[in-house]
Amino acid sequence: MKKYLFIALCLLLVQGVRAQKLVVPAIPGSIEKEGYAQYVPDVMNCIDWMNTHAPSEQGQKDASAFVLWWLSGSPDIRMELNSDVVKFENGSLLMILLGGWAQYAIQHKDNDQVNGCYAGLETALGYYEQYKDELGKDKGAEKLLKMRKKGTLKEFVEKGMKK
Repeated sequence: MKKYLFIALCLLLVQGVRAQKLVVPAIPGSIEKEGYAQYVPDVMNCIDWMNTHAPSEQGQKDASAFVLWWLSGSPDIRMELNSDVVKFENGSLLMILLGGWAQYAIQHKDNDQVNGCYAGLETALGYYEQYKDELGKDKGAEKLLKMRKKGTLKEFVEKGMKK
């Protein structure tokens, strides 16, 4: 009996961890550049949530909109996307890439374009592998996965970001 009670308790705990509640703050109408810093914890929470939930899950659009709002206004983050490097066909993967890049920039307190892009790509490729069935095949992601498997992804990013 104790064995079954223990298993049931473990299952409930695991379910509670997976059911992380998303709280997306309202996007303010007008904000000074310095005001974006106060939203860093909310941005990190939204990005973490986006990375661990399916693309069709309710909340993805709100979290994405908040992260994009923050990225477009924050004076502390600079991203220069290169279409030779980032060729995702699926918009969800691009959003995950931006989130991974933002997390790298926030955690490392720098705007290193190569390492930021690489971190974003790694995040997006992990997400693609996890949710490939729902996302559908993405030729750009498949190409990048092959490079990652060969160990040439970082070099590809370095060359592509210098163009």
